[in-house]
Amino acid sequence: MFSRITRRSRAGKGFPEAPIENSPTANGDLFRRAPRKIEIDGRGDIYSIAFLADGEQLVSGGHEGKVRRWQLKDGSEVGKPMDAGARITNVTGSPDRKWFISATTNGRVTVWSTQDHEKVTEIDGHTNVVCAVDVSPDSMKIATGSQDETACVWDISTGDRLLGPLKHENNLAAVKFSPSGEFIATATWWHNSIRIYNSRNGRLLVDVPITVNSPLNQSLAWSPNGEHLFALSYDGTIRCLHGHTGNSLSQWLIHSSDNPRCIALASNGKFLAASANSSVSFWDMTTHKQIGSILEHTDAVCAIALSADNHYLASGGPDKKTTLHSLRSILPQSYFVDIDPHEQEFRRVKRESVSLQTTIDHIRMQDYMSLKEVANLKAALQQSESEKTELNEKLAAAHDLVNERKNEVDRLSTAFVELRERQKSELRARYSLEAEVVKARQEKNDLLKVIDSLRADLHTYEQKLRCEALYAKGRINEAAECLLSIMNAVGEQVGTNELLTRWITEFRPRCAAALEGIGDMASGDKKHDRAVTAYSTALSLSLPTSSSILMKWTSTMLVIGSVNEILGAASKFKLPAFTIYQAVCEAFEGAGNVTGAIEWLQKMTTNLANDTTMQDERERWLPNFRQRLIEMLETLSARAMDSKDYHKAVKLYSTILSLNPTNRNDVLLKRSKAQALMHQWEEALKDADEAITLDPSCYQGYEKRHAALHGSKRYAEAFEAFKVMLTNIEQSPDPHVRDLRHQYVDATSMIRDVIGETIRQMPRVLIDTDTGLLHDKSRQAAAFEALPIYSELLSSMTRRLDRPRICGAVEEFYRYVMLSHRWDYNEPLFQKVEDISIYKLAASPGNTKLQKFCSFVHSFGFRWAWSDTCCVDKTNHVVLQESLVAMFTWYCGASLTIVYLHGVRSQSQKIGDLGRSVWNTRGWTFQEYVASKVVQFYTEDWKPYLGLDRFNHKESPTIVSEMENATGVSAQDLVSLRPGLDRVREKLYLASMRQTTLVEDIAYSLFGIFNLGITVMYGEGNRAVGRLLENILSGSGDVAVLAWTGRSGSYNSCLPSDLTVYHKFATSHIPSPLNNTDMTNALTELHASLCDPALAEKLYDHVNNLPVPQLVASRLRLPGIVFPLAEFVLASEQDPNTRLRVYCATTSALGDVEIQTAENLSVMKDLLLVHPWIRPLLDQEFSEGVGALDKTTRALRFVARLRQPFGALLLAPLSRVEYRRVATDSLLMMQVRDETSLKDLIDNVRTIDIQ
Repeated sequence: MFSRITRRSRAGKGFPEAPIENSPTANGDLFRRAPRKIEIDGRGDIYSIAFLADGEQLVSGGHEGKVRRWQLKDGSEVGKPMDAGARITNVTGSPDRKWFISATTNGRVTVWSTQDHEKVTEIDGHTNVVCAVDVSPDSMKIATGSQDETACVWDISTGDRLLGPLKHENNLAAVKFSPSGEFIATATWWHNSIRIYNSRNGRLLVDVPITVNSPLNQSLAWSPNGEHLFALSYDGTIRCLHGHTGNSLSQWLIHSSDNPRCIALASNGKFLAASANSSVSFWDMTTHKQIGSILEHTDAVCAIALSADNHYLASGGPDKKTTLHSLRSILPQSYFVDIDPHEQEFRRVKRESVSLQTTIDHIRMQDYMSLKEVANLKAALQQSESEKTELNEKLAAAHDLVNERKNEVDRLSTAFVELRERQKSELRARYSLEAEVVKARQEKNDLLKVIDSLRADLHTYEQKLRCEALYAKGRINEAAECLLSIMNAVGEQVGTNELLTRWITEFRPRCAAALEGIGDMASGDKKHDRAVTAYSTALSLSLPTSSSILMKWTSTMLVIGSVNEILGAASKFKLPAFTIYQAVCEAFEGAGNVTGAIEWLQKMTTNLANDTTMQDERERWLPNFRQRLIEMLETLSARAMDSKDYHKAVKLYSTILSLNPTNRNDVLLKRSKAQALMHQWEEALKDADEAITLDPSCYQGYEKRHAALHGSKRYAEAFEAFKVMLTNIEQSPDPHVRDLRHQYVDATSMIRDVIGETIRQMPRVLIDTDTGLLHDKSRQAAAFEALPIYSELLSSMTRRLDRPRICGAVEEFYRYVMLSHRWDYNEPLFQKVEDISIYKLAASPGNTKLQKFCSFVHSFGFRWAWSDTCCVDKTNHVVLQESLVAMFTWYCGASLTIVYLHGVRSQSQKIGDLGRSVWNTRGWTFQEYVASKVVQFYTEDWKPYLGLDRFNHKESPTIVSEMENATGVSAQDLVSLRPGLDRVREKLYLASMRQTTLVEDIAYSLFGIFNLGITVMYGEGNRAVGRLLENILSGSGDVAVLAWTGRSGSYNSCLPSDLTVYHKFATSHIPSPLNNTDMTNALTELHASLCDPALAEKLYDHVNNLPVPQLVASRLRLPGIVFPLAEFVLASEQDPNTRLRVYCATTSALGDVEIQTAENLSVMKDLLLVHPWIRPLLDQEFSEGVGALDKTTRALRFVARLRQPFGALLLAPLSRVEYRRVATDSLLMMQVRDETSLKDLIDNVRTIDIQ
């Protein structure tokens, strides 16, 4: 509290003069040193400056409309400027260093991130210029003031309005949070109003008529303890106001009244900076005198700010510069040292005690007394008059005795003089006489003392009579004051006068009771000031039974807000200080004001640290009182947690901890939980660690540590804490705690299972595009466990396993990209790159292609890549077998397949190059394209083919058109191809146009598309095609693989030597289905021509009971209808060029047939023509949904289909039961004659073994 200065200046304006403390004579060296400063180009007029909490940087804003951040040490700009979109009127930073806040002339307030300078929140709640903005001490709220004459409080993270609008009578010029955040101070521009509001409910507490000049939030400043509010008025006067009442405490005039704008208060409260026009001065906050030199600027100063350590002053204005001044070269060192808090408290208490004494001296009370007591007092007064007469008589007698003694002394003195002159030699007589004189004088002094005592007694009795009279008149307060004067005058001699002692003993309780009654009546009428006066006077009487009055006095003082005056009561009432503190604490407790009780308890502990008075009583009372406060706080904190007011709960828990509770560990855990719910992770972690230190075996401490670490994204540490927590639970001696173990889970096993399931479907070896190294399955699995997401998953799933989330994270990490290309010479093989990064391979076409591929994959955000050149150890047969079988699945599971078009360059490319490319002719690339879901084509120089910009080129109409033209198959059919044994003939047709370097690969490349796992045997040649077709036929029963013409292979005579035969006559061997009209006509003819429909049913049963075709160990068991050929006639000799002969033959069922072959049929006997397509005919019957028809109808429908043209197979016997297929170079198209009997057909239905 600052003393009010009343000395007038010479100018006669009623303000104090301000002598400069650091004059050239007083501190010449300091004055002569030029202050060090840095000038920063602000890019425009500067309207606002603020230091960041770390004291190393500052932000500025102004006419340019951009918030800029500067480094203090060298004035360099930090990061990109933040564009606010309009002129900036005010800018500041949050205490937690997370946010910048700017206010603009367009009425917007913007919150910026200090990390990346990006906009976080934009508040558009004002209708005019926002002139002032401030951040609460907890960095959670923003206060704003606008020219729309309102002030508001907003949530800093969401922008939601928390308070307001608070209406004013003019434009807002300033708004400031108090250091505790409990209050908000506002100032209006040119309207004589400074207000203080409660920041929680908006209640107006103070309204002081003061006019400020600056509209840019520079005219107000709170003291560090929040007790005082400083304002710079328009006439250059600094006003110091009480922070709670608004009372003016002091004022002084700064160095100039010319356009005073800004003030800034040092964080230690020792000095204040003030600007007027283009200069800045500094003022001692104790003496209110100017210190240091005045800083002059080239233009007006619009904004100033002090750094957190008070070492620097920043200023700015229309000169477009931000100037940094080092104050250590301007101000004495003592202004940079913090004042001891205890010294501050002592000064404050001393000043409040003086104020309390002054107030008490001016308090008067009304009188009160009953008529009955007046009569009693009159009788007592008469008795006192008789006692007074007796005393006067004694006093007169004493006066006479004194006069006699005086005369005797005078006589003896005269005699002594005469004796001395007559008998100078009689020394003994002289000495004796002198002794008598001394004794007489002593007796005289004693008599004078008696007279004084009698006079004092007389005065005391007069006062006593006056007390009784005043009491009788009902003027109790004056009677009490009179009684106090008597007690003070008599002092310790009260007991020597029995009559007076008895009277005081009797009168004092009566007076105190009367005063207590007056206080009770006044308190009941809500006249608290009168009640305080009555109770105070009663306490001054120092009754031993005044504890009840003390409690009433204390409670009333708290009601009227005079709590700071209570401390002076100990000396005034002659009561022990502990008694006063105890009464105040319990009064606060009774009023439910826990905060006040704790505050006074702490004051008592500090101020009575060296006071041994009532030590025993204090030691008994303190523990009980603390425990009661702790119980009240625990109740309040539980309510705060239930209402989700976590900030309040944290404050309450902190207060409990300051009281040293016995259950400190539990309180720490609760506060850690509340802080975690507020996302204050570091604070929550500190509490958890302290709880662990107090009790390492307590699992709750590790539980809270896990929550705090997880919230701050330190997942690995969080999971370690979780594991320790589980250990503590399992090892707890408490069975109830051990039972909690089933509530928790460890996700390690599930994550590893998911990893195993995922990489099981991936290639055995992949390239890590981060490092360029090959990773087998074990290293692939370990790579995920090294990721932060692995620790995050473990830390996140402590109570419930989330398999979908695990799968999502694992699948996201293990996305891989496949390369589809044509092999070149000197490709990098597995052994070459097994132990080296592919990025370190020497330059070569193959190495460069692999490196470019991996670089592309990495740039797309994929970790894994696969190339068949280096990711397959072709020297390991098991690995090679697995790769060839699983390759289709790998391409199908890839997130992307990159196709490298060798021979196609971006400079000369044109539509159609893809279809004509070498890549489109290779056998392996066929299954790679079909299997891949997402494909991108790149030219030889690694440019997107035809400049395609979509991610999946497979969906490009251009690519679709080229692939249709190149394959002759529609895009829909290409896309719909799936692994399996369906659409066999279509897949063989597509494969028939492809080429491979090795003969076996044309078969091996189809393992995936047919979903076959066949043993790989390089060196077997064309037998690979036979084994492929054998597995297809055995697995599917589809005899379409037999529909070909040309040379037979070595594996089985019914199978070709290569797949090129499937490029023609796609399905011409097999009869096509009949439409409904043709089927109806055919059934009509059959009904007319058949004599016995039962034969049709018998034929149908025979055919339907045939086994499916089987090709095992090169032997084909083929069901069908056989047509024997008796004799052949050579119709045409062998052609020298084609070496073909033409034979003719006649059969009863088929009529005349013509066969063109290179073999000599003339030497062959017992040849057969076979119709093997009966199974497709039956399948057609059931595929049309007519299975519900009667058997006869189904049989007739089958016969009708049987009469369609078909491609027959020509068989020659090898033995009595085995045949071989005779290869023909043309299709043997046959048709069963209408007149052929069904009985003959039934006899010829059988299964034939073919080698």
